Amino acid sequence: MCRRLLLLLSLVLSFASVGAQTQTVTLSGQLRSGTEPVAGAVLALLQPSDSSLLTYTISDSEGRYRLQLETSLPALVLRVRSLGFKRRLLHLKAQSQTLDLNLEHEERLLREVIVKAQKLWAQRDTLNYLVSAYTLQQDRTIGDVLQRLPGITIEDNKVIKYQGLPINRFYIEGLDLLRGRYGLATQGIRAQDIATVQILEHHQPVRALEDQQASQQAAINLKLKDRAKGIWSKALRLGAGGYAPGPLWDASLQAMHFGKKRQHLLRYSSDNLGQEFDDAVAHYGGFTSEDVRLLGLVVHGRPPVGNGLFGYRHRANLSTLTRLADSASLSYNLHYRHQLSHGSSFAKTTYLLPEGAQLQLTEDISDRTRSHAAELQLNYEKNRTLSFFSSTFFLSGAWDEGRGEVHSTSIRSPLIVGAGSKRLQSLQTLRYRSLRLTNRTRWVHRTAGGAGFEWSSTNSLSSTPQALSLEGSKTARQDLGISSYSSVNRFELLGKIQSRRWTLSATGHLDATYTTLHSQLSHPDIHRATQGKLSHLDTRLAFGPVARYSHGAFQGTLTLPLALSYTALDNAPIQGEHNDAQRLRLYLQPSLSLIWKASDSYSLQANASYSTSETPWRQLLSATVMQSYRSLSRYRATLHDSPTVSADARLSYRDPFSRIFAHIGAGWHRSWSDIAYGTTLDDQGQSLLEASYMPHHSERYTLSAYGRKDIDWQTMQLALSATLTHAEQELLRQGDLMSYRALGYSLQGSLGLDLIQGYRLEYDVRWQGLDSHLSGRDLRSNELNQRLQLTLDFAPARLQAKLHAKHCHNSGAYLGRRDFLFLGASLSYRPSKQVELVLDGDNLSDIRSYSIRRLEQLEEYWSTYHLRPRSLILSLRLSL
Repeated sequence: MCRRLLLLLSLVLSFASVGAQTQTVTLSGQLRSGTEPVAGAVLALLQPSDSSLLTYTISDSEGRYRLQLETSLPALVLRVRSLGFKRRLLHLKAQSQTLDLNLEHEERLLREVIVKAQKLWAQRDTLNYLVSAYTLQQDRTIGDVLQRLPGITIEDNKVIKYQGLPINRFYIEGLDLLRGRYGLATQGIRAQDIATVQILEHHQPVRALEDQQASQQAAINLKLKDRAKGIWSKALRLGAGGYAPGPLWDASLQAMHFGKKRQHLLRYSSDNLGQEFDDAVAHYGGFTSEDVRLLGLVVHGRPPVGNGLFGYRHRANLSTLTRLADSASLSYNLHYRHQLSHGSSFAKTTYLLPEGAQLQLTEDISDRTRSHAAELQLNYEKNRTLSFFSSTFFLSGAWDEGRGEVHSTSIRSPLIVGAGSKRLQSLQTLRYRSLRLTNRTRWVHRTAGGAGFEWSSTNSLSSTPQALSLEGSKTARQDLGISSYSSVNRFELLGKIQSRRWTLSATGHLDATYTTLHSQLSHPDIHRATQGKLSHLDTRLAFGPVARYSHGAFQGTLTLPLALSYTALDNAPIQGEHNDAQRLRLYLQPSLSLIWKASDSYSLQANASYSTSETPWRQLLSATVMQSYRSLSRYRATLHDSPTVSADARLSYRDPFSRIFAHIGAGWHRSWSDIAYGTTLDDQGQSLLEASYMPHHSERYTLSAYGRKDIDWQTMQLALSATLTHAEQELLRQGDLMSYRALGYSLQGSLGLDLIQGYRLEYDVRWQGLDSHLSGRDLRSNELNQRLQLTLDFAPARLQAKLHAKHCHNSGAYLGRRDFLFLGASLSYRPSKQVELVLDGDNLSDIRSYSIRRLEQLEEYWSTYHLRPRSLILSLRLSL
């Protein structure tokens, strides 16, 4: 541990020494030709020895420019180029200065001129993508274009990342209308209405904190074309079709308005296509809440490929933002969702037990769930250079009704005398309700001299009743009622003491969470601790210094909060057990973050932290709780600490000129605890989650790399990524600690190119595997997934076809098929710009079941998913 801390300290000192050898050179001014400003000129700083590019920028509409560079060179060369003007080269001293230049016109006689707009250009920390240069004939929404932009990746769950990190804001014309639900924009705004996509690197949303808290994340801003501003655009989709079980429908209506003072987005959709995840309304980061679900149905598995969900869904969304002034805005967002889902699957789970034994549980699962969810979010924000104020009110509710049936068989190996296979039938019924009210207020105030403060307060109140009942081989019922109130408050002084490059301030926290739980269990096998009553109070008072170092492009923040925590626990009395606890403790939780923008191309980000977490209230309930038909939990009322230390670093590279984006990252995480949580399994596969005093630890190392290159030839795009993870931990099973090691690896690549004009090929491949070692047993599995899509433009902008295929291979599937090939196709016809007819065919290979084997720590899973059969649907799409 000491060696790692010394290594980290030496790394920080090396950064500081690098910053001491360089200086920050800022060159700014205005370009003119006579009295007229020159816009769009390219200004570049070059190295005098070999004229290699150091940094560049483009003059704005008023001819103004700004260049900033970290360099140790004594002199630099400034090159200015613009179409229609003579090139200028100036030799300058490497010092900050203001330089206004006058350019001379130059006339040239050209036989033939082909003008191509620049696809990608940078202005300081802003990357600009010309959308029309990346848009293909088949692209309909801006989401189709985003996944093709260099440096941007979109995960399977539709999270947008830039250089491997999730974005922190999604703006439309500089306004945050959707407050984290940016899928409404990516899936709703037409690509033809967007002029430019901007990446705001190291984006700090609070203007008053731009010099205090450097952000490691980026933001996206959509710049609309003039014709799309200040008007209502409407889109209608009506689809109908069928498959073996019955008819299909898919309908949506959307209206949008983006003006200077107001923005609106309204959307309603309904379908029975079996798509559970709705990326259009999913919430990504930002301000959200989490439901407390302790009870649940054992439901059918969701296939990693294909579609195994049946049912329908309805969704309504309303978002409105009003700009009250240049820096103030008021917005509200309303979302409602209703869904009915059902399906079935077969699962075989092998639980690995101590001394080479194992328990095999097979389940035939079917379920049906009806769910509702509604959210209302109101927000007022004033964002100025020296002050910031924001207040957000959030109200959410959810209610679910579910039923399920499970036929299970269990067998233990090696067999125990007198024990054989056990067959059970379980009929499950779940009732869940949730209501949450939250308010968050944040206030930042700065003086002209830089001093000031930041204050934030988040207060939340929630109630979550839920019940689970069983019939069949066993009759049981579990009732739970959970209520919680939390208050999180933070105060920080800004720029209190300044000494050259150092800024010293202080931060304080006052947090409190009070949770109550009532439980009642009726179970034929449980006769002790069937009633529970828990109250848990967790308070925390923290205060400590915050040291910030800033020199040129290097920024570092060291936080040393000293926290005083008080916890009080009260459980319902159980004879012969101690179920109450309270304690007062003092601990230190330091953290360090570094950002070094070495040049316009290279940037380094690093983080390190040490933290201590206390046992959460969910693992302090001494009463027995039936979490599912095959899972019971009963914990000890023992308060303990779990320290964690972690460090990570990321080196990013970007070159907009050559369109190369890459990053590599490494991470380390270690935690240890005196209390181990694990399961004890009986011969029927029923598990009891429990806690035992057994000191243990876990450790994980990760390495990742990503690279992408765009080539003009055939509009080629090539991307490669790799991930390597090594984990070691000790897991509790049947009262024994078992040593577990795992090596996970993943290699992914993608290629896109135009075969000929109008015919485009896109190919993705992913190979991933896991090698694990558990108490003398070695297990291995790997998967290969390939996706191929061919787009054919028979008549540009009129008639188009898409053919796509996906191949899946699971090497560990020792039963049944190892290879699956899924086929799909679509045909679209546009008689006009406003009307489009689309015929979609899904699962044309008509694969009705898909099997896969996977490993997860102490379990080996073999699952067979029942998929939706071949389907066809014809849609009419209108743009109004």
